[in-house]
Amino acid sequence: MNQELEATGRGIVVLSPSLQVLHMNRRAMALLNQLEHTAQSIGAERAVAAPLHQHCQDIIETMRARLGSNNWEQFQQYRTIGDSTHSILLNGFGLPDRRGLPHSRIVMLLSPHTPAPMPGISRRECSEEISESSHLGSDSPHAIGM
Repeated sequence: MNQELEATGRGIVVLSPSLQVLHMNRRAMALLNQLEHTAQSIGAERAVAAPLHQHCQDIIETMRARLGSNNWEQFQQYRTIGDSTHSILLNGFGLPDRRGLPHSRIVMLLSPHTPAPMPGISRRECSEEISESSHLGSDSPHAIGM
């Protein structure tokens, strides 16, 4: 049953502010690899890591500002990456720590995303997703492509 949840549930990635991957579950790896495979099949490079990296940088920037004003409240930012056939909703949480940025964390929840069709507009016309990619996938800790 646990494997069923990992196959259909949300992907989870926990990162340090230096973008070191502290934890990535199988579902997150599968979703990111699926996007990477799609990007490779259409010849795009750096399709996954670049938007994931940019989203993390945006969260870090917000976290720095909050820490600078002694605001330690958790916050959430989201973005969609991919294309009209395979896209992922990145729901990023900034977890500031009173001890400073090096002790803070970023938690990403990844879920498959199907854009809602708009009346009178085909799916192809609706796609404004990001499509840049890089390889993410070994089990050892690593940093998101810079």
